[in-house]
Amino acid sequence: MNPGRDRRGALLLLAVLVLSLGALGFTRALRSEDDLVNSVSVTESFGPGEQANIEFTTTEDDRRVDVLVIEREGTRVRALQLGEPLDAGTHSFRWDGISDDGDRAVPGTYRLRVILGDAGRDIEPPGPIELTGDPAS
Repeated sequence: MNPGRDRRGALLLLAVLVLSLGALGFTRALRSEDDLVNSVSVTESFGPGEQANIEFTTTEDDRRVDVLVIEREGTRVRALQLGEPLDAGTHSFRWDGISDDGDRAVPGTYRLRVILGDAGRDIEPPGPIELTGDPAS
């Protein structure tokens, strides 16, 4: 056994560990600075006669914001807001399951999309919105 070789291996392992932790911290700091839409809360499931509650916080003002309900493929189902300003802070929206064409959307899984025009960002926060029930209801 070579003690010098063992010591170099341990030091190399320690250096890799320290650099990895530093990189992780740096990445998290960058991500938190870029987190323009956060604290997202959506009603996970709702049916006929009910509404989905959607709430999120923006960290910066933006003059041209779209708040959309989209299908799994990304197609817009309902615009909750189009091209209007949104100040930094907490925002609440409701979706009654009605699509832009005025018909009840087909039961299924939908998502939220927030497009920040000034920031040039298109954000799809995690969290499904499940519309249940008969579409004819």
